Amino acid sequence: MKNIVIAFAFLSCLTTYSQALYRSFPSDVLGEERNVKILKPRNYNSNQEKTYPLILVLDGDYLFEPVSGVVDYLSYWDQMPESFVVGINQRKSRYDDTAINVESGFPEEQAQRYMDFIMELVTTMQKEYRVAPFTVLVAKDINANLASFFLMRKKVAIDAFLQIEPDYTTIIQENLVNKISSLDEYNYFYVATSAQKNVASKLFSEQTDSLFSTKENVKLKHESIEETNFYNVAAQAIPRGLDFIFNEYQLVEGEQLLNSNLAQDTSKESANRTPDMKTAVQTLLDKYEYVKKVYGIDMKLRLKDLVTMSEYIIREKDWEQLLDMATIVDKEYPDIMYGKFIEGMGYEGIGRYGRAIKSFEQAYILEEAVGLTKDDCLDKVEALQAKE
Repeated sequence: MKNIVIAFAFLSCLTTYSQALYRSFPSDVLGEERNVKILKPRNYNSNQEKTYPLILVLDGDYLFEPVSGVVDYLSYWDQMPESFVVGINQRKSRYDDTAINVESGFPEEQAQRYMDFIMELVTTMQKEYRVAPFTVLVAKDINANLASFFLMRKKVAIDAFLQIEPDYTTIIQENLVNKISSLDEYNYFYVATSAQKNVASKLFSEQTDSLFSTKENVKLKHESIEETNFYNVAAQAIPRGLDFIFNEYQLVEGEQLLNSNLAQDTSKESANRTPDMKTAVQTLLDKYEYVKKVYGIDMKLRLKDLVTMSEYIIREKDWEQLLDMATIVDKEYPDIMYGKFIEGMGYEGIGRYGRAIKSFEQAYILEEAVGLTKDDCLDKVEALQAKE
């Protein structure tokens, strides 16, 4: 598994390297120019209203390509949103950028200016591109330590932290978990370490369970990844971390539905469903509302998700809810037959054969989709006419 992930990361680097934009960024707070690499989303020019999360990569001189390759791959399969990836070159400055004062324990003046520069870069990206209000900061070892100091500021400008083999200094060790647990906004904090025991492993394994048991807005995960070391842990941490951060965005999976409380709720008759039970329809709508609220992406309901939920409802024979789903499909995709077809199935399920026939006839004149054909519509009409 380790070799596969490393090989994948290497190939991803080759794929995205030629797509990157190289830019010299003049910084007011640093008083100098910094070199950055920018990967634009594949379909950025095709939709002039869509916005995209921003993923900032410290140590961009060697982490940019692995991160951008994984982002490009996962977004292609809709396992995370297409995103901007910006890598900051620190080849000559990383130790000054991350320097911590020995006496105070806080970043030195240069490091504080570097943190301001990161925010300056975020502001510039938001002004020049259609960047969504969701920022991920990827950092390794001493840069991960510096990134953690954003949590010490009054307003945390970073929405998600992906930390790889962090080298936490004393103040961060003493305050990090409490600072994360006190966050009011939606935030993600992913930490990956190699299998060897270190400060981060002890910190997150001993203190986090009770603090985060009731925190719905803060998502924290620490993984000690087997068969890795300080150098190659990033190859597995990057896809794992992005998968964790964007989990709520991902396509609905049928197996997850069967293993969730939703399976119990939708299996009950509509008349016996209590007000606090969440239907499959509401679960889907809540998912997209979460994506809009947290990730800042106002997106159309994906047809794959609608089909997955509809198939689940059909298996549960919840015909009233299938009619609700048909209404949503018709609204989102009025030109295809799928909405009218499942509407016909819903009416057939509750015994309204005449109304079902009408729905299948309406489906017949629409575009074939999701494996359904006009012959399927005719077969349904003939079968129902025989029942009348």
